Amino acid sequence: FWVVPGLENLGNNCFLNVVLQVKIGSLIFLQFADEERDENIPLVNALTSLVEELSTVRDKNTTLSPRKLMVAMDRYIPNFNLTSQQDAEEAFSRLLSSLREEISEHCVPQNGSLADLPIVSNSRIVTTKSNEKESELQKWNRSFLKPFDGILGSILICQSCSFQISLDFQLFHTLHLSPPLSSDETIMDGCTLEDCLKQFFVAEHIENYCCSNCWHTAAIDYLSVFSSDKTDIEKLQRCNKNDSCECKFFSSLESFPWLNRFSRTFKQMSIARSPKILCIHLPRASYNMFGESVKLLGHISFPSILYLSPFMNTGVEIKNMEPNLQVSPLNRRIRHQMYRLVSVVVHYGGGGDGHYTVYRKVRAKLGDENNFVALLESSIEQWFSISDSQVLSVSERDVFDANASMLFYEKIENS
Repeated sequence: FWVVPGLENLGNNCFLNVVLQVKIGSLIFLQFADEERDENIPLVNALTSLVEELSTVRDKNTTLSPRKLMVAMDRYIPNFNLTSQQDAEEAFSRLLSSLREEISEHCVPQNGSLADLPIVSNSRIVTTKSNEKESELQKWNRSFLKPFDGILGSILICQSCSFQISLDFQLFHTLHLSPPLSSDETIMDGCTLEDCLKQFFVAEHIENYCCSNCWHTAAIDYLSVFSSDKTDIEKLQRCNKNDSCECKFFSSLESFPWLNRFSRTFKQMSIARSPKILCIHLPRASYNMFGESVKLLGHISFPSILYLSPFMNTGVEIKNMEPNLQVSPLNRRIRHQMYRLVSVVVHYGGGGDGHYTVYRKVRAKLGDENNFVALLESSIEQWFSISDSQVLSVSERDVFDANASMLFYEKIENS
């Protein structure tokens, strides 16, 4: 018999307890466990110590206190009450942002201009430290924060000419997915996590957008017929065809009868960089236009192994298009991106109240002394259901029957 520790509820902080219980980085934080602790980073120290404790399974029930971490975290989120009911996904986001702020304050290099100094969430500019800390900042960012960071990219794709324009890139640490709903706002029968991902990444038609490549092609054809001067044609052929070019102002094209009907453009999002630890948020309630909870959503099935490759820099599906038309994928080789499920957060109750619990997979190896079990050298796998201090061993079927509100997947290395 062996169990993982539970966490004390200090006043409706179940939303934070589930975030601390999920595998948000036990393997990552533990690599710093044996290093000398710096008193100037109390939040990092408190989280590292707590993760150490939570990452050690025992032969009897144990309850740990998150009080020290909550006190350290409160400095960075004074307007977010950690002892009243909050949203678990927001608590996860606040924890990461608090870590970023503390690490930035601790590790800012001394040399550089004022513009190089990071500005933290409460608009304070942090003070400088020794220049020797610059590599340390890179180490903290790489080891503590980057595993949760992914990058979403978006491109415009013209279906008429297959021309693609990269737009912007944005950092994410959580994918907020909504399930496909029927006309009565209920989840479609048999809805899966893949359905939610497809809906999130589906290409959307862009109205009244003029494809620059289509325009240049048509302009070249026009001048080839109606102009004897080939100078502008050569300029059009050499142009990089971005939206800010000056070609549209050529005097030879004043009578060019361009119609945008030939340009059929779609915006496609994809994952440009996948995180090491993927967090997915699934809303548990639908809301009306006033932000009021209308009804709780049903079950969304999710896999033990998630394949993210179809959503990496390639078109997935086109909405409202003919079946034989497909988005052209980018010309690059996509590696298989495989993730294993490690934690499932469940919310019981309505949109503004209720209780959070978590299912957590533990991989462990039996020790030789006193029936002690140490993590990280896995030979045994077991799922646990954790509700604050209450910890129960459960079957895998119990996990996959749960109405998940957050899912945590860990990238399988070399996949």
